Amino acid sequence: MSGIALGAIVAAAGLALQLCAGGRSLRTAGFAAYAAGVLILAGDLLHSPISTMRTDAGRRPALAAAGLLVGLIAIGVAAVIAHRKPTLALMAVVAAAPGRIPLHAGGQQANLLVPLYGVLLAIALAHAYTLALGREQRPQMGLVGWTMAALIGWSAISLLWSADSHQGGVQMLFFYLPFGYLATRIVALRPTLRQLRMMLYTDVALALVFAAVAFWQYESRHLFWNQKIIVSNQYASFFRVNSLFYDASVYGRFMAVTIVLLAAVAVYRRATPQLLGLMALLFLAQYLSYSQSSLMALAAGSLLIGATIWPRRLLVGLAVAVAVVGVAGLLVSSHGSSTTQVTSGRSVLLSDGWHVIKHHPIDGAGLGGFARAALAGSAHPNRTRTAASHTTPVTVLAELGPLGLAAYLALIGSIAWAAFRTGPERLLRFGLAAALAAVLTSSLFYNAYFEDPASWILTALIVTMAALPDIRIRQARA
Repeated sequence: MSGIALGAIVAAAGLALQLCAGGRSLRTAGFAAYAAGVLILAGDLLHSPISTMRTDAGRRPALAAAGLLVGLIAIGVAAVIAHRKPTLALMAVVAAAPGRIPLHAGGQQANLLVPLYGVLLAIALAHAYTLALGREQRPQMGLVGWTMAALIGWSAISLLWSADSHQGGVQMLFFYLPFGYLATRIVALRPTLRQLRMMLYTDVALALVFAAVAFWQYESRHLFWNQKIIVSNQYASFFRVNSLFYDASVYGRFMAVTIVLLAAVAVYRRATPQLLGLMALLFLAQYLSYSQSSLMALAAGSLLIGATIWPRRLLVGLAVAVAVVGVAGLLVSSHGSSTTQVTSGRSVLLSDGWHVIKHHPIDGAGLGGFARAALAGSAHPNRTRTAASHTTPVTVLAELGPLGLAAYLALIGSIAWAAFRTGPERLLRFGLAAALAAVLTSSLFYNAYFEDPASWILTALIVTMAALPDIRIRQARA
């Protein structure tokens, strides 16, 4: 067994105990196993960058020591704040979630969520402190915890046969494991309505900053980071912006989620002129990304909100109308064009997915193995970037097989049950579910459901609101 698979399996097992176990001793053991597994996984994946850092530190020992000391102090202070000020910790999670920094890690260049990882480290240290004192609050994840543990656990096990265990290890280290742990901590904090408002204010403030940058980019015709978009803008009839994000579609998805949350406030609470004007402003900023997937995400989230208040006959009629218009639009746009042109190349990527599924029908190609399995036997088997999947369900089936797809569908189903079950704060849960539906819809065209922190944050908030009746009953009995 490789170090990557060993570390991932140990960490996933530890995380499963935190997601599902009721006893404090089991959760403490789970935290220890989770930390040990993450260290094993990180040590195996990041050995090259770490060795480089050691060389640099040897050349400038004083500077390296000073930097290490400042970093330790900063993490310690952040951990104290996370322990004593949970509202600030929750706001920090929201503020750090969109921040992606280009770094060389795991032998490749990647845009990593470094600010969020820093916040998570502070939260983990605060969590370790509460465990040592025996004061940890149990994260009551319910059915969502079991399905989440099953998906993450099976993903870790699949690294034993993955066609690209290195890439799978990267996904486990930077997405599945930290974000699954983040979900447990958010649920354990049990955010109040006031804290939820502060998280929303933080999200809206970020959206306004991103919108201002997007408008400036559109006016000045100057972009950041992404050379591909810069070049394409020179030949396109429209100018596409990416704000402070590397990918314009990721920027568009962030704006879509924010607009859906504001739409939920407008529908379920009060639609003031200021709120409607804010939504219109953010939509205009989102539109400049020219991201089809983010516009579909916005439409899906808005329709879900409408589905909770519209009569059933109107919903059926609207669904039929949308289906007819969609098919008609596809037929019109495909006249004289190839399927690949109409779908912006997605049909080729889907065919790659079905190719992998055909050759790995039982156990899948393993987490991270999609690209290598799709190119196996081709003239260029190492050009894995050209075979990246853009559809999450197809990717899950191709990499994790039928069991993985079942776990994925069970997770989505359990979240839906938590969101739409009877009980208090139903409208709040509906709004959160609509925002999550936007991310889920985007993932059908842009494979990033598990890589987007918003998926896990919204899931944790839905679970928290759904667990309120059980928490209040236990508190009353106590």
